[in-house]
Amino acid sequence: MKKRGDFDLRYRLILSDIDGTLLNSNHQLTDEVKTAIKEYAAAGGTFVLASARPPLAMTALAHQMGLDVPLASLNGAVICQPQHGDLKILSATPWPAGIGSQAYEALAKLALSLNIFSGAHWYVNVVDAWVQQEAAITGFGAETAPMEQMLAEGLPVHKMLCMGEPAVVDRAEAIILAHPEWQLVASRSKRTYLEIVRQGVSKEAALRQLSDLFAIPMTETMALGDGENDLPMLKTAALGVTLANGLPVVLDAIKTVVPDNDHDGAAVAIRKYAMAKA
Repeated sequence: MKKRGDFDLRYRLILSDIDGTLLNSNHQLTDEVKTAIKEYAAAGGTFVLASARPPLAMTALAHQMGLDVPLASLNGAVICQPQHGDLKILSATPWPAGIGSQAYEALAKLALSLNIFSGAHWYVNVVDAWVQQEAAITGFGAETAPMEQMLAEGLPVHKMLCMGEPAVVDRAEAIILAHPEWQLVASRSKRTYLEIVRQGVSKEAALRQLSDLFAIPMTETMALGDGENDLPMLKTAALGVTLANGLPVVLDAIKTVVPDNDHDGAAVAIRKYAMAKA
């Protein structure tokens, strides 16, 4: 254990999901969770945000928490560092060349809201109800743009978000699975959201990169999450913790469970498992 002040740290690096984990069902960061994170950082721990959210949405939350550490955004497709009011990209993993156009053409036939994330940009053809909902959650809006044309001209794609009814999202996932040559991976962050990134991109990979970056062994890492796209990270960390509101597949796989996100589960996890009174 690493000792700092009144606490011992069992885990010196925590990689945490945001939506459904740190934030409550009103998409708010409670004072209790914020205080627990600050106590952990003051004790010498490194707390890093990991999310399917785009970089700019994560930057605002990191600023609210007073964190100045790398952010694993777009499920780890873009890892960046807030720096003097700007974002420094530390690493980025785009889709293979030309695949954006092919996948978009196939998925556009379904009744879905298709969203392209490229670096710090969020592009849509039209701002529909799904986009409005996501903008309200993340705190910033999408840019309307001719996506088919931009993709044909080589726009780098770091993530595509498909939003729609669960049955339609099932069909979108089946299309991705039917094209292994695209080298893409699709996973649900909720029943109505399908996140598509390049193979090899995951919060697990981000956890390993951050472990190297901070020279903190994997045996001293902890992960918090509630969604299917959090599972690899939760299984790879020395300790994976989920909340009572986690998806059934997560609750089946991860046995360390804390109260749900409306009862400060993240704060409980940090204090109970990552920290101990010295």
